[in-house]
Amino acid sequence: MTAARSAATAPQASKLRVDRRPAASATASAYLVASACVVICTWGVGCSSGAAQTTPLPVTIAVESDPGAMLEGVKITYAEKIVGVTGPDGTAQLALGEHEGQSFELLIRCPDGYRSPAAPVTVALRRLADPTRTPLYKASCRPLARNVVVAVTADHGPNLPVLYLGSEVARTDASGAAHLLLRIAPGEQFSLTLDTNAKDAEALRPRNPVATFTVADHDEVFVFDPHFTVEEKRRAPARIRGPTELGH
Repeated sequence: MTAARSAATAPQASKLRVDRRPAASATASAYLVASACVVICTWGVGCSSGAAQTTPLPVTIAVESDPGAMLEGVKITYAEKIVGVTGPDGTAQLALGEHEGQSFELLIRCPDGYRSPAAPVTVALRRLADPTRTPLYKASCRPLARNVVVAVTADHGPNLPVLYLGSEVARTDASGAAHLLLRIAPGEQFSLTLDTNAKDAEALRPRNPVATFTVADHDEVFVFDPHFTVEEKRRAPARIRGPTELGH
């Protein structure tokens, strides 16, 4: 009976020893996982609790065509990628990075009809004391052509063609006045001529007057005011006839 009892209990003891091994293995695995988490958190990777949260530092780019004239549709690029486009107010807000002191070289790409600046805009990220404000950087896209208005006032010069590059672009009214609008690149010169070759303008002096103007880098108004005089036609002297002999 004693032997049988011993034989019956032996397998249970062996089974108890086998059951302890997985428990020990689970404890070791948990220890290894905890250790790995400590290492990962020490490196600052993958641990959200206690990690410093950073937010992008925004900057604002404002683009003008002329002082006070904001320009829409300007593309702003960095590393050959578009990072912003100006809106109707001529500004674009960019979020380029999260660390103060970072700098970026931004290229300004102006719309058609405007000259893109050759040099990039250097932007340095910084945090302002007023959180409602952002650092502002300005750029300009100058027009490739300027509006030029010419007012013609030609006394004694009614109905005269105004010529530009040999073609009629305006004509004076009965008082000798005319207005015209041209688009010309800044720095260029242009000339206008009042054509006096018509039959009814033959008496005007000077003949075919010309005015030359130079366009500045802004819209401008010029005045072309030749002072005509009217030359009176000379009458041929009357022929004086001598006495006639009688009988002939």
